[in-house]
Amino acid sequence: MMKKILIATTNKDKFKIISYLLRRAGLVEDTYQILSLDDINYDGPDNKEVGDITERARRKAETVKRYFNNTTYDYFIGIDDGIILKSQMIENVKEYLKKILYENYLSDGEKIIFPRAYCIIGRDTDEVFQEIIEIPYVYMSRDNVSLKEFSYPLSQIAAPIGYDKPIAEMTTEESNNYYWKYSESKIKKLVKNIK
Repeated sequence: MMKKILIATTNKDKFKIISYLLRRAGLVEDTYQILSLDDINYDGPDNKEVGDITERARRKAETVKRYFNNTTYDYFIGIDDGIILKSQMIENVKEYLKKILYENYLSDGEKIIFPRAYCIIGRDTDEVFQEIIEIPYVYMSRDNVSLKEFSYPLSQIAAPIGYDKPIAEMTTEESNNYYWKYSESKIKKLVKNIK
């Protein structure tokens, strides 16, 4: 029987990356259907950005689980991102977007780490599985960066280690392989909890 997994995001870029990682870790298409809130035209409650990324990821998973009242979906995955700049964890990336994109807050080559918290909750359990995965990049100044709805604007200025172009200019295969390199062990650990 097909199991349904709902990822609590409307961000198309995040959804593509996360569903790729879950598939590569073993959630095959003929057994698991992976959907985003955008796919199902979700109109339920939206959470305020309060707490650290782990708390926010958990709250997102719990909110959609409660909304669907344990029907329809087998697993709920909440995700939330932070950013580490100048060796400091910044829980709310949105507060720094303009500084990073337009105000020369970072220097070329300066290290950026994107921590992403994952929280998986099953339909029939209160058991929670969480991980934080950190993906390293370097800052690459660019002209003409833009804020687009449902997109990840920092992909325009964050270059993977060893690359001479930002994420936004990489092929899907290049970016997926880069994410996998830093995510593999923790994503596989999380996927073991999805039965």
